[in-house]
Amino acid sequence: MNIKNKEIFDFAAQTLILFAFTILILIFLASLFGEGAKELSPLFQLGSKGLASSTIMQFLLSSAIITALKKFFFSERIFKRMMTLWRTVFMLFSIFISSVIFIIIFNWFPLDYAMGWAGFIICFGGSCIIISAFLIIKNKIESRRYTALLDDYKRKHTAINDEE
Repeated sequence: MNIKNKEIFDFAAQTLILFAFTILILIFLASLFGEGAKELSPLFQLGSKGLASSTIMQFLLSSAIITALKKFFFSERIFKRMMTLWRTVFMLFSIFISSVIFIIIFNWFPLDYAMGWAGFIICFGGSCIIISAFLIIKNKIESRRYTALLDDYKRKHTAINDEE
């Protein structure tokens, strides 16, 4: 498989994983709050019975945009010297802005509905904490792995130099 196809499959896989996770959360929220929210939000227009296909497609598009933003901000070609922390901050800010745009365009809840914004901010904040924790853990694991590889390399080359 060539590199271009691998990138496309990786993008699709990451998008679909995020999409599946998001849809599961929405189904859970619909089962809890769907009946009460169906008059307020087109997200829950079917009440607790499920999600409309238009809602599902909106979240597929949202997942693709979030995945594209992640790919963009963690591209080594564009942000070679930017710290992971700042990449993450800019990525999360961009995701926040794109989510607000989706809320406005698709009228996910009335713009003057404080509970809708509170729920969005709580969910987004929780997601940011989870994403940040995941990235920190991933970074530490990779750092340990690279340190171990470097130590192994140094040991092998020290042993070779000692023999000479």
